[in-house]
Amino acid sequence: MKIKPSLTIRQQQKLSPRLYQSLKILRLDAAGLRELIRREIDENPVLEIPEPADLDIAPAPGRRLWRDYAAVARTGSRAGVPASGTVIPPELAASPLTLADHLTLQLDLKDLSPAARRLGLAIIGNLDDDGYLREAVRDVARAAGSNTAQAGKVLKLVQEFDPPGVAARSLEECLAIQLRQLGAGKTALRIAEKHLKQVARGASGEIARELGAQKDRVEKAIDLIRSLNPSPGSLFDAGPPAAVVIPDVFVQVSQGRVQVLANRELTPFLKVNLMYKKMAAGGEAATRDYIKSRLKNANEFIRDINKRRITMIKVARAIAEAQPGFFEHGPGHLKPLTLEQIADSLYVHPSTVSRAIVGKYMNTPFGVFELRYFFSAGYAAAGGSLASSAIKKRIAVLIADEDSRRPLSDQRLTDLLKKEEISISRRTVAKYRQQAAIPPASRRRRG
Repeated sequence: MKIKPSLTIRQQQKLSPRLYQSLKILRLDAAGLRELIRREIDENPVLEIPEPADLDIAPAPGRRLWRDYAAVARTGSRAGVPASGTVIPPELAASPLTLADHLTLQLDLKDLSPAARRLGLAIIGNLDDDGYLREAVRDVARAAGSNTAQAGKVLKLVQEFDPPGVAARSLEECLAIQLRQLGAGKTALRIAEKHLKQVARGASGEIARELGAQKDRVEKAIDLIRSLNPSPGSLFDAGPPAAVVIPDVFVQVSQGRVQVLANRELTPFLKVNLMYKKMAAGGEAATRDYIKSRLKNANEFIRDINKRRITMIKVARAIAEAQPGFFEHGPGHLKPLTLEQIADSLYVHPSTVSRAIVGKYMNTPFGVFELRYFFSAGYAAAGGSLASSAIKKRIAVLIADEDSRRPLSDQRLTDLLKKEEISISRRTVAKYRQQAAIPPASRRRRG
């Protein structure tokens, strides 16, 4: 048989080093960005941050805006104290990469339809601290506006993500997922799925008899099962939180007009030292080549930093325009919002929006909020729909106003919300109450 050579033309998408660097900078949080800028300035002698007197600041309104910003930056970011009228709740302290961040970044790499992506984000958003999906798949599907069958398919996809065993609905499923990824045999899978109580008792002989397998083979399978991680989400609990939140953008909405200002504490004006530009025009060849390469790197870095700032401003403005109720009346009026909606309004890919919101914060008239706070699934309500975060706030208000001698049960809370034309299940009410660290009615009773 003769092998005939053939020529096939295929299109492949590859990230160029320049694009990769730009995406990397966009994804960085405040602390990471500061460290990157400091390192670049230390390593590249042609880069510098000009003195305030060197900055080209516009007169009149532009100059006043800069002074206003500088005052906020001094009292809010630099000193670690909230600006006047700004509330920074303790739970909004900057933190290491979360499990949701890690899974969302993996979801970004998948070529999914908007509906499938919404389901993926809904599944990720409903995982508990151990990485388990405790919510029923049908409830997640309903919240994402999809069906149970499609949600099941997307769940299987998320279960393939790192860390192994994530998005399982039970310990048995968690261990089985990890065993399949390891290529373990049928014996280990059968033990994980049906015989965990016997494993806990150390009854390897009993398991071997029931499976009709050799005892030494069963014991090896048990050793493998015991080496697995029963709580995949716990891998993301380590690491001390940062001392204080640093907002990436400042947003005000007045009479429908959105004003967005980037935090120059994070993205300072950078420029190339003119002395090195002159040196690149003369001198020895080796020196010229070195300085030219440093100048090229510096200009590319400045462009990437500016691109990040512009992207953050655009995303923040789009969020503000999509959430007018929040900026006029506060968190109780937050509406459902998806990454796809913001991406469509900006004509960018949803993964760009995802990178722009993870670990980034916005200073608003009602406090400092992580950008992800403005994205959530919705529930039917009078006059449209409400975001899950708004529902949580309403539940907290109802409980705060209850009679302590006859506290509201989860079912009673559900009924009250339905009277307000907010369609939500009792199970979801209980979950939101638990997430707010509010005890059940039996433990809230006084007198």
